Amino acid sequence: MSHPPITQATSVKNEEPREGPENPLRGKVLYRPIAQSEPIEGGGIAFSGSRIRFSGGQSLSEGAAAEVQIEAVRGLSPPLTAYIEISRCEPDDRLGFCIEGTVKGLLTH
Repeated sequence: MSHPPITQATSVKNEEPREGPENPLRGKVLYRPIAQSEPIEGGGIAFSGSRIRFSGGQSLSEGAAAEVQIEAVRGLSPPLTAYIEISRCEPDDRLGFCIEGTVKGLLTH
């Protein structure tokens, strides 16, 4: 299943991540399953206060706990670390994998 590129952020009020013309957020993402020490590079992100979606080169299992480090976007967002539970991970021809999860914790740096 192919998904549109993930390049936008949504309002914290919205519970479902979605793309939109407001608040573009493009940047590098490093993610890793909690039990793994080496991060995996990803990119493009959409998030709300409770959901996050990004692309990456390695799949994650549904229900797995993961750490996602989001680089700062000048003028839009400080660097963030999100602790998430994976709710969906599907192969994507262009992106590798489209990964979505529920935010369980969020830290700013």
